Amino acid sequence: MTTPTTETIVRTPITGRGAWMGAELARSDDWLVPLSEEHQHELRGFISRAKAKGLTPQDIGPETFPLRTLAPVVEAVEDEIENGLGLVVLRGLDLTGLSAEDAGIGYFAIGAAMGRPIRQNAKGHMLGHIQDTGWDIMTDPNVRGYQTRIALPFHTDTSTDLLSLLCYRKAKSGGKSSLASLLTIYNRVLETAPELIDALYERFHYDCREEGHTDGTPYYSRAATSVCEGKFSLRHNSGYAKTAARHEGCPPLRGAQREVMDLIDRLSFDEEIRFDVQLEEGDMIFINNYQVVHARSAFEDHEEPDRKRHLMRLWLYLHSGRALAADFDNRDTIVTTERDGSGR
Repeated sequence: MTTPTTETIVRTPITGRGAWMGAELARSDDWLVPLSEEHQHELRGFISRAKAKGLTPQDIGPETFPLRTLAPVVEAVEDEIENGLGLVVLRGLDLTGLSAEDAGIGYFAIGAAMGRPIRQNAKGHMLGHIQDTGWDIMTDPNVRGYQTRIALPFHTDTSTDLLSLLCYRKAKSGGKSSLASLLTIYNRVLETAPELIDALYERFHYDCREEGHTDGTPYYSRAATSVCEGKFSLRHNSGYAKTAARHEGCPPLRGAQREVMDLIDRLSFDEEIRFDVQLEEGDMIFINNYQVVHARSAFEDHEEPDRKRHLMRLWLYLHSGRALAADFDNRDTIVTTERDGSGR
């Protein structure tokens, strides 16, 4: 990967397919790719062969059982993620008769064909499970949002090119996903508050929330913006940036940094800019982590354990991923550590 020694601050609007408006996207199906019966048959066969060999999701790579009918679909999704809208929903994985483990194998096969999975916890798990634990992010600053049922604000995940989610079980109600183009938001900042643009090229400090980091501190520092080899990338997580200062030695946010983060938060929720989608059971969403912010509405769960909301998550290095500026790049440097015997 090449990295520039200097950065160019973008002061003109970013154009192209990735600078979309949510209101326009909602009137199209450009973001939606349905799975055919042929695709379903291939995935079912993949799952059966993997189980016969005793393979778990983490044993699966792109060469395990090469995908055939799905190969051009995966290629098109990867291109749309990196060079187009920055998001795709693969719709219609038939979960009938599939356990969570079975569904995870099929989901992992598609992800591994698209990129290299990144570990999500200290045990080296590559497939994350998103479920409400009953913990409260408001009273425990080390709880992470995906462990709760509350609404999550717009943000990007850390250390990954691509975020993906598989909806295995929906909540009783709520849990809608919202997305917004960071390219569109950057353009709106240029238009309404150009004096804040320079702050986005500075280093921000982000709370690790008791996750280990190779920087050796409970927080890490990276630039919010990268301009490298013709690609513009932006990260945003105002919540973790604002709580990082609780750690000794971490500088507080400067005024302009806080202002531009607050502005991005407001713009993300703008009804014209954001795009809302309810993931159905069997849906797989793929999100470019440098181009699209995501959020989630609060949800109400079922009482029965086997009906509770259950999403699976992959973090991936795209095989055709972009170059990133050296002071922005943070791929695979955060390792989740256990806080207690439960793995919390």
